[in-house]
Amino acid sequence: MKYLKANRTINHLKIFFILFLMFQFNFISAYAEKIKNYEVSIQINKNGTLTVNEVIDYEFDEKLKHGIYRDIPLNYKKLGFEMNKTFIKMNSIKRNGQPEEYTKKKFFEGIRYRVGSESTYVNSVEKNSRYEFNYTVYNAISKNKGIHQIYYNAIGQFWTVPIENADVIISFENNQKIEKNEIEKIEVSTGSYGESENNYEMHDDNGKIIIKSTEEFSPDTGLTFLLNLKTDKIKPSILDKIKILFTINPFFITGPLVLLFLIIYSFVTWLFYGKDPVKKAIIPEFNTPKGISAMYAAYVNGTREPREILSVGVMSLLSKGHIKAEDEEGDGKNVKYTKVENENGTLKEKLDEEEKIVLEALSSGQDGIFSDNRSLYKSGSKVLNLLSDRYSKVTYKKNYIFLTPFFLAVPILLFVTFAPTNKYFFQFFGYRIILFFLPVFFSLANLIIILNKKILCSIAIIITLMLSIKLGVEMFILALCYMILFIVYFMVIGKYTDKGLREKEYLKGMKMYIKTAEENKIQKFNDVDELVEYFKGILPYAVALGVKNEAIKLMEKSIRLNNFEESGNYVSSRVHMPSYYYSDLTRSLSREYNKAYEKISEENFKASRSHSGGGFSGGRSRSGGGSGGGGGGSW
Repeated sequence: MKYLKANRTINHLKIFFILFLMFQFNFISAYAEKIKNYEVSIQINKNGTLTVNEVIDYEFDEKLKHGIYRDIPLNYKKLGFEMNKTFIKMNSIKRNGQPEEYTKKKFFEGIRYRVGSESTYVNSVEKNSRYEFNYTVYNAISKNKGIHQIYYNAIGQFWTVPIENADVIISFENNQKIEKNEIEKIEVSTGSYGESENNYEMHDDNGKIIIKSTEEFSPDTGLTFLLNLKTDKIKPSILDKIKILFTINPFFITGPLVLLFLIIYSFVTWLFYGKDPVKKAIIPEFNTPKGISAMYAAYVNGTREPREILSVGVMSLLSKGHIKAEDEEGDGKNVKYTKVENENGTLKEKLDEEEKIVLEALSSGQDGIFSDNRSLYKSGSKVLNLLSDRYSKVTYKKNYIFLTPFFLAVPILLFVTFAPTNKYFFQFFGYRIILFFLPVFFSLANLIIILNKKILCSIAIIITLMLSIKLGVEMFILALCYMILFIVYFMVIGKYTDKGLREKEYLKGMKMYIKTAEENKIQKFNDVDELVEYFKGILPYAVALGVKNEAIKLMEKSIRLNNFEESGNYVSSRVHMPSYYYSDLTRSLSREYNKAYEKISEENFKASRSHSGGGFSGGRSRSGGGSGGGGGGSW
């Protein structure tokens, strides 16, 4: 019995030993590849850049590999905020002393260099290869209060293999020594990302700072140093600073240059194409204007609401006799309006094109002239398009073609700014974003121009500014300046034609007469019918110009000054004064127009548903912080 128990114990030990050997074998095979030696030489240059030379002795496993890849971050973050942006210029990549083929691919926070060829296996003959990366780092040195700081992740935490030995050598260019009195502060951290361990030793070697690892680094372990120098050996010239600024972010140069170009362009084009003709003094005008309908007068005066323009058109048709008003009770509160027709159909003489459109939309049935509210609604759009086209051709040149550089500047600036470092603009979509961005941008711009709605423009501006904040303070400032310039230019580039300016001046003079005519300057009339014809013609224009009440008061003064008080009721009836007093005609129009609008909007909604589907880094350095870093592996 004792023998069986002892035998069972021995078997258990054998099984445990075999499992232990298997675990050890898997553990070792998982790390079969490794970096035997990783030497990073960092040269601090006078022009404010770093020249980094990495020598990596890479030991491959038995699997055939094409080479290695090296990931280098282009920015680092602190507390979730982007603290610094760098730019890498790769000078050379070698394997075993010879230039090696490589490709590069940009990703969200950096760049990947894939070294090797698809058609070649580097470890088919020999297991070890020495890789050498030589590159220049821009914007890795910051300055504050005379102190230069280098916060650099010399050995990245994102290698997929362990590193047996790591050496970091820091020096000035041209073999200049780093004197002890130049070092204000130096801190070194090792460990995983964010840790602060001390698995290193550091010493001075004839003016060079040498940092050596004291134990093997696991794949998630790296080394970061923070070095503050008070020295005159780092003295970038103005040209060097501009070059660094442009290299790390072309926006700092291209942004102001594009803005300056747009400012000059805006002034020159406004001077030659947007400056209005010389204005004349406004004088009171008594007669209605020739060649300008009351509806067009409303449009020139700034009215863009279809209901208001249709109301002016209806009052004009009433004055011209194409709408009949019957007041059976005589109190003006229950007036019946009918469309006037003759044997040959609707009377259309003496009407402008826009008035004909309104007349055709009116109904002749017993339910009222606005019973076909759908036709009324559609006529509003037709009239608005007609007046807009006439306005842009005859009265006011909008000159929107001159806005083209503003629309082109945005995608061009984004492309030039972010393509070199692949930040933000191309990081998700690559160059295919151009195919998406340009049509969308021009469509939105065209929509804003066509509608010219303040709310829509305000929303677009707010969204643009909010997005620009995400891209940095400098982008927000440029976007704000761009928006201000665009809005001002949009408002002033339009130009009145000579004819258009004279028309506007005449309407202002007419408005002036209605509002300010004194009793001794009011026009005298030969008889009542002459006064009636005058005010029948002028009242629709008064509605169009927003001076209806003043025109009514002017008519009352004219009746009194011309001693026509006895004919007051006759005048009131002939000029359809109740329609102006009580506004029942225009209220009825607005009510039916709104019904049609709501009905058509509901139909469109149902149809759409059926088809839809600064400063320095404070405190201690942390492993993985600062510029540089990253990692790599084999492929």
